Amino acid sequence: MRKLLFFAFLTISATIFAQEVKYDLRVDSVTYQYYLKGDWNQLIDSGKKALRDNIDFKFLRQRIAYAYFMKGNYFASQQQYEKALLYDDQDIYTKTYLYYCGLYTGNKTYTRYREGLLPDSLKTKLGIKPVKLISSLDCEYNYKSNNSIIHGNPSYLRGGIESQLGYRVNLYQAVSNYTQNNDSSSIKQNEYFASFNWAMSPHLALSFGYHFLNSKITSYSSHNNYLAGPHNTSLKVKVTDTLSYSLPGYMFNTKLTYTLNRFDFGLSGSIFSYDSTITKQYGAHIGVVLPGEMNVYLKSSLYGIFASKNSKKIIFSQSAGALIFKKLWAEGELTLGNLNNFSDNNGMYIYNSLDPTTFRTGLSLFWNVLPKLTLFGNYTYDQKLIEINKTNYNQHSISSGIIWKL
Repeated sequence: MRKLLFFAFLTISATIFAQEVKYDLRVDSVTYQYYLKGDWNQLIDSGKKALRDNIDFKFLRQRIAYAYFMKGNYFASQQQYEKALLYDDQDIYTKTYLYYCGLYTGNKTYTRYREGLLPDSLKTKLGIKPVKLISSLDCEYNYKSNNSIIHGNPSYLRGGIESQLGYRVNLYQAVSNYTQNNDSSSIKQNEYFASFNWAMSPHLALSFGYHFLNSKITSYSSHNNYLAGPHNTSLKVKVTDTLSYSLPGYMFNTKLTYTLNRFDFGLSGSIFSYDSTITKQYGAHIGVVLPGEMNVYLKSSLYGIFASKNSKKIIFSQSAGALIFKKLWAEGELTLGNLNNFSDNNGMYIYNSLDPTTFRTGLSLFWNVLPKLTLFGNYTYDQKLIEINKTNYNQHSISSGIIWKL
């Protein structure tokens, strides 16, 4: 009986040991030769076959990752380098290429997280600093025109500054101004927005935002006054009465984002207080970057907005973008639903105009003129609703702006 138990113990131990042994000398030699020759396709194919055969070790993952990197598939490269990091979390080679993968996939949060793990000598060589009080500047101007006989054409101006407060923390701040002159009133709205982003891990980020706005509304009404004139006559004088009042408002929002290679998932929530109304907004978000040289990406968002017990709205937003030419990106967007007091772009934009948008579509272009300079433009069509009489009118808007990384 003892011999039988001892034999069983040796058999189980041998099986476990065999499962744990993942190194193979032949695979190591073959993949290394493909690496030296620069035969990236053969290296990837032989590496995949080895992984299917339960052969797995650090250098295999690094070679597959490098092959994907040389072919420009940075998402697949990042995935393989992260597997290699599990074998040796201090490997400088792996850390360096993970940084470049984040850089070339455009994931700023992931890139900054990986920057913090690079050796000091490499940070100095690449000019990487833990803190930059001004890491980028941006400016946007928007002009809108509509076919309403009672509403004027609004304009919007925004300037923003981003600060890197650490490798995992950054702060974005912006001030903006919205103006519109209507038939019998005028609106001037000044705004301040701040967003704080914290990278909890390479794939998990949490953001908090605050948005303050102050709407100054001036209404005009005219009537005739009659004043006594000479020789018992009267003079008719047109008098305009002016009434001004302010409507302050504020919004708090938060968003949790998880990135898994080509996919990102998010949950968001905000509370907006304006004109004696509390609006709560909840959102679910999903995005994906499709394989291919054009780097096509899709983003979908579904929102629920609750202003009171009897006021519930659903809003759906879909965007799609692609690299259409070298350094030129295009993005189209479609939004369905009543956008009254709707917040977008992580709380940076709040749509609190008197006449809400019920349908929106638009196209944006981003041109990387220089490595640190991007110009952008946008055209948007809105269908607006006058809620008093339930009639619609059309609004067209054109935006232009600049993003300058320092």
